Amino acid sequence: MSLHRRDSGEDSAGHHERQRTVSRRVPLTGAANVRDIGGYPAAGGREVAWGKVLRGDALCSLTEADSAVLAGLGLRTVIDFRTPGEILLAGEDKLPAGVTLVSLPVRGGDMGTFYEVITGGDAQLQERLLGGGQAARYMAEACRAFVADPRQRQCFAAALRYIAVGLPLLYHCTAGKDRTGWMTAIVLTALGVERADVMDDYLLSNEYLRASHEKLLSDLAATGMMRDPELLRPILEQRPAYLEAAFGEAGRQFGSFGAFLATGLGADGPMLQALRDTLLS
Repeated sequence: MSLHRRDSGEDSAGHHERQRTVSRRVPLTGAANVRDIGGYPAAGGREVAWGKVLRGDALCSLTEADSAVLAGLGLRTVIDFRTPGEILLAGEDKLPAGVTLVSLPVRGGDMGTFYEVITGGDAQLQERLLGGGQAARYMAEACRAFVADPRQRQCFAAALRYIAVGLPLLYHCTAGKDRTGWMTAIVLTALGVERADVMDDYLLSNEYLRASHEKLLSDLAATGMMRDPELLRPILEQRPAYLEAAFGEAGRQFGSFGAFLATGLGADGPMLQALRDTLLS
């Protein structure tokens, strides 16, 4: 299986986008949001290399065939951003032999309260907690905490160091959209990828996770657990404002994204140069 297909240059913009999306995704039965971050134009007229860094959702439901697919990609390292509680509930990653698993738990916001309210079935409480833009504000704040919380920031810093030395590498969280999305934004921006392309990659999770999200919302309605399942959509989806909140926090805390890399993540000049030498083609 090749992940190195290029855009095929269709005249239709929509078809062109679908081709780009299909070529980026790793087709797995047990994970919907695993994809290569290669192919984006970067600094100096170069391009992010394919087959070096992958991003994904949890790997705890992989089949034997899925594991063989990952083995075929030559993965050396998998970074799991899930917390011990998430791993306890969902299960540990199922990885090919010889892959080094690194646990760097990032809390990513306390979702426990949301789950309790949703499963409790109290429609009025759900409206108070999630309605009126509350859910979207919560997600933006969780993304700011990726930068503002030193413990979370340290995990992203450690992941960046692994990326510099342990390729090919895959990092993931539970859905592969928030913690994984910010990690990808860090890597791509450090490589000189334009913000618009970084945002495009961030929002691709909506495409890959759409089917599972729609099923969840339908099930919540059918069981009567939520009178208005749409209240949950801002938590399930990626929105530009969430990524912008994290970038904005980096600017507020450190003055610029470059300073965030250097001071917040400890990515000095030699480390960034090593990343670019390794990940740009």
